[in-house]
Amino acid sequence: MSLKIRITLFALFLLILFDSCAYYNTFYNAEQYFKKAVDELETLEEGKITTNVRKNFNAAIEKSNKVIIEYPDSRWTDDAAYMIAMAYYYKTDYSASRKKFEHFFATYPASDLRPKAEIWYGRCLWKMGEKELSLRQLKRSSQREKNPVMKSEIYFTLADLHRSSGNLDSAIIYFQKTIKSGRDIPHAAAAQYNIAEINLAEGNIDQAINNLKNVVNYGPSIELKDKMQILLARIYREARRFDEARELITAKLNDIANEGIWGDLELQLGLLYEAEENWESARSRYSQITEKYPGKPASAEAYYRLGELYMKKLNDYSKAKENYEKVKKEDRNSRFVLPAQNIVKEINHYNTLKQKYQDSWKNVKPFVDKAEGKIDSTAIENLETEDPDELKKALEQFHEEKNKIADTVSVFADFYQVMYELGELYYFDFSNIDSAFYYFHRIYQMDYYNSIRDKALYAVYFLLYENHKPESAEAYLDTMRMEFPESQYLRHIENRDVEIPEDNIQARKLFLNAEKYFDFQPDSAVALYSEVVDKFHDTKYAQQSLLAIAWINHHRFYNLDNSIKLYQAFVDTFPESEFLTYARQELNGLNSIAEWLTESLRDSSNDSVDTSTPIDTGKVIEDTFQKP
Repeated sequence: MSLKIRITLFALFLLILFDSCAYYNTFYNAEQYFKKAVDELETLEEGKITTNVRKNFNAAIEKSNKVIIEYPDSRWTDDAAYMIAMAYYYKTDYSASRKKFEHFFATYPASDLRPKAEIWYGRCLWKMGEKELSLRQLKRSSQREKNPVMKSEIYFTLADLHRSSGNLDSAIIYFQKTIKSGRDIPHAAAAQYNIAEINLAEGNIDQAINNLKNVVNYGPSIELKDKMQILLARIYREARRFDEARELITAKLNDIANEGIWGDLELQLGLLYEAEENWESARSRYSQITEKYPGKPASAEAYYRLGELYMKKLNDYSKAKENYEKVKKEDRNSRFVLPAQNIVKEINHYNTLKQKYQDSWKNVKPFVDKAEGKIDSTAIENLETEDPDELKKALEQFHEEKNKIADTVSVFADFYQVMYELGELYYFDFSNIDSAFYYFHRIYQMDYYNSIRDKALYAVYFLLYENHKPESAEAYLDTMRMEFPESQYLRHIENRDVEIPEDNIQARKLFLNAEKYFDFQPDSAVALYSEVVDKFHDTKYAQQSLLAIAWINHHRFYNLDNSIKLYQAFVDTFPESEFLTYARQELNGLNSIAEWLTESLRDSSNDSVDTSTPIDTGKVIEDTFQKP
């Protein structure tokens, strides 16, 4: 072989080697950016994405696109395409992620990454609200998949989907299928843990304890072991096995190996004191948590628990407000931010109502006194010894004033309305049953220009019935039958009228039911909140419900488009709401993210996503939010 040919072949070899190194280096760089973004994302609170995370994901997308466009025949193109779809998913741009996954399936049907891509594609459909399509797709994937690890991951995803939708029986079935896929499979331990949580939620305490103890048989991670300790302490507490709970928590707090969860364990101890009705010990423990773990999620929750304690047990509304206001300062992404802010608004409203009550009572009291014959003692100090002419003059003056009461209907109406709202606040928000009963019953007892006596009597009946005093409730119901036989509230109680009265009590009842599902079944919570908005649009609970729906889409479903629409619906529908400032702040933040995403897509020369139309990441049932 001639020297010239050898040189040519060597040059060709170098060219091929250089080209291979170039596309591998490009993919490697993309992979490093992606890994940095995911690593940082895992350290953040759920649902939170920083600018740096987005920047790294964008760099990963850019480098991956370069591999696909400049080196279409390389072995890394399917990896790059998969990474692009995943980067968009993690950025919560689910519409773009869906398109990229579908492009991946069409372009690389035989890729080894297809099974994983199908799982994340199913999750993406779920995030976009297309849950039926997501379930069908994942079930097909589980039937085709032979690898036990991948099969278990599909089952785990299906279980997660069912649980979020409130289908707990189906969730348990798929978690059990995850476990059956193999003892050493990573998802097995997490599946067993989730079964324990579901049994606890359903009140199956002994079963939950057994489930939790079985987690150790499946090689749980360190993080999951920590969660197990916290959940076990919670189970013991909810089962009122206080000594076992205290012993467990104390042992873990004395072990330096558990330092990472000390704050959570101390929260469980505070909740244990509350369960024992040891309010002072609970208050002291929560205060210590805020001092020892500042800026942490545990501290944010401790401030919330302090607020609840002062609000409902210690009856110090000023200190309750002070602690509620600190929740957001500790952790703006805390689950407790929204309820804390809601209660702060209620306390402010309570203070306003108390002042209105005092002012209205000053206006009403003279008329009540005169109507009841309580003549001012400063004018007539001793009726028995007073000169008859003076007495006659005083009585004539009294009757003259009494005739003027007919002009005070609006004064009395304001007075009764203020008392009624105070009764609602005491019962529903402050858990002060005695004070609530006092105000409702007082309204019923006063018949001076009182058009809401039947409504107040219904409130008394409702309060007694809800607090398991059926005999007392029936006695007041008999009174309503005698005094107000045509009342719409009586017709509602006796099911003689399908129309529910437009009343805060009924709205609040639905609202409280929705709150029960807030953490573990957000879909069910949204359905109930929507019912409040639809049926009781003019109540304050409609405002709180619509805001809660927006918050769930924002912090639980991570649906950018839906969150923006819902916060905007709140701003447009309730422009006078006390929560308007909060809603606008969230809306402005989300709009900034959406604008940034659109600009990023438009400016990326290698991105094939169509940005000529607004990003659509989900469908909103807008009819729910139309004013009747």
